[in-house]
Formats: sequence, structure tokens, C-alpha cells
Amino acid sequence: MQTITQADAGTPETVGVRSRASRSPGWRSLTYRYGIVGVWVLEIAVFAVLVPDTFLTAANITSLLSSQAALLVLALALVPTLTTGEIDLSIAGTMTVSATIAAQLNAVDGVNLWLSILAGLCAAAVVGLVNALLAVRVGVESIIVTLGMGTLLIGLSVWFSNSLTISGVSPEISAVLNSQLLRVNTAFYLALALGIGMWFVYRHTVFGRAAVFIGKSAEVARLSGLPVTRIKVLSFVATSLLAGLAGVIVIGIAGGLQPTSLQSLLLPAFAAAFLGSAIIDPGTSNPLGTVIAVLFLATGISGLVLLGMDTWIRDVFYGAAVVVAVTVSRLAMVASRKAAAP
Repeated sequence: MQTITQADAGTPETVGVRSRASRSPGWRSLTYRYGIVGVWVLEIAVFAVLVPDTFLTAANITSLLSSQAALLVLALALVPTLTTGEIDLSIAGTMTVSATIAAQLNAVDGVNLWLSILAGLCAAAVVGLVNALLAVRVGVESIIVTLGMGTLLIGLSVWFSNSLTISGVSPEISAVLNSQLLRVNTAFYLALALGIGMWFVYRHTVFGRAAVFIGKSAEVARLSGLPVTRIKVLSFVATSLLAGLAGVIVIGIAGGLQPTSLQSLLLPAFAAAFLGSAIIDPGTSNPLGTVIAVLFLATGISGLVLLGMDTWIRDVFYGAAVVVAVTVSRLAMVASRKAAAP
């Protein structure tokens, strides 16, 4: 630590040191960290004015929140791999195969519900291990491996279900996930609790801080003695397990599954995860930012639909969110590096 004595306290050099040391992040840092939150508040206000009879009604708000549980878990599933600097494009396929196995075993083959769910989650874990083997051990680019894996899993799901819609999943899980508190289903609260739990892991545990460090610079982390390979493998498995859990939530809420219907959640999940990396801790994928991003995007879609926009607006909105999020995150990283420079 640099010590400034009384003799040199008035020199230009020490004045500059004290100025930099006392300089607070200020409004620019707050803008980078919470700008999306401000836009979200403005978004709510605008739609409240444009569609006052429907937007801020209890029915619309509770419906909006209750419908986001599966997407929220799927977006959170991206956090482990994105945090370590990897990309997993197979999450929608993993979600689908896990849901298909669980639904098929329970509704068609008569297997116990919880054993069926366990089988689906085990399949998701295997997908994560295969992705990790190819991306981390073999060294193939994760974006290529997981893109092919996602397509493969969708095909296997359609084959496993005989291209049929599966219905008749045991109502035990539906009774839990569709029960309501303040008119919002329990599934949403469980997804929210998952996000808070993940925030604690990445903010307050050794594993979480190491994963963030690896995402900043894997080589520096390796030279520092961190088990980079092991943490990346665990991150791939965690991503796949959470994607599988999202599939379980889908069949639990709906009581069945159309295997080809879940692929459409891939872009919204990435939009939320990337946008989340521009909130709270810009430049780093983080769970709380992802939760806020999911609700921000859902609010925008809901408002536009109530205004009478066609269904194509969803793709436009989610696509624009990805572009804006990556740009803002990049600008925030550049700004933080300049601020940290001597």
C-alpha cells in the first residue's frame, strides 16, 4: 500500500494519487449497473399509460409472473457456463429430452412420477458430461459441440415420443407447481428462489468466485492454481441439470408435453442471460441480473401484445435485446478497465 507522508502530501503526484483513490464510481457506474432497471421502470410506466385498462391489472401481472417459471430456470441454466467463458447452445435440447423422458416414462409407461423425473434429470447430467468431455477435455469449441448436441437431442426426443404429444402426467407435481400464493403459481417462486440461491453461490462461495475468475481469464486462473478443468466440467453439468429441471417444470405445469415446442425458448433464454450480464455486475453473467432481465423482457412482450402487436414482435424484441445486451456489456467492461487503469 502506498504511504503518503506529510512532506510529499502536496506534490502533484500525491495529489493525483489521492484524487484517484477518493474518486467514487458516481452516476456512470450506477448507469451501467442499473440502467436496465431504470428502463424497466420507464417501460412499465409507458405501458401503464398506453393500455391502462389491462396492463397493470392484477390478472395481467399474476399471469405474466406465473408464465415465466420455466423460462426463468432455463435462462439461469446458462449462468454456470457463461460465467466460465463457455456457451451451451444445447439447453433447449437438454430441456426437451429431460421433459420427454420424464413424461414418457410416467404418462405412457406407468413408471413412478419421481423415478421418471430422476431419470430425466440423470439424462440431462449425462448430456452435460458429454458436452464437458468434448469442449473441455478434447478442446472442441463449446459453441460447436453444443449446437450439434442440441439438434441431436431434439431429434432423439421426437423419436422417443413417437412424434406424439404426451399427456396424462401424474397430477402430483402439478398440484405443487400450480398451487398459488398471491395468485402467482408456486413454480415462479421456486424459480426465483433458485436465482437467489445461485447469486449466493457465485457471490459468497469459493467455487462461485473461482468460476467468475476463470471467466475473466482462464489462463491466469490456471497459473494461479485454480482447478480450471474441474470447475468448467461442473459448470457444464450444472447447466444441463438446470435445463433438465426447466423441462420438469414444463411438464409439471402443463401435465404433458409436445417435444417440438420447447426449442422456441432458446432465444429468449439467451436474450435474458446476455441482458442479465449487463445488469448489477456488467460484463459478468450473474443470476440476479438474469432474473431481472427475464421480467424486463416479459414485461415488454406483454405490453406490446396488449397494444395489439402481431406475434412476430417477440422475435424482434428478443433479438434486439441480445444485440443491446452484448453491446452494453462490452461498453461497461471497457469503461471499468479504463477506470481501473493507473
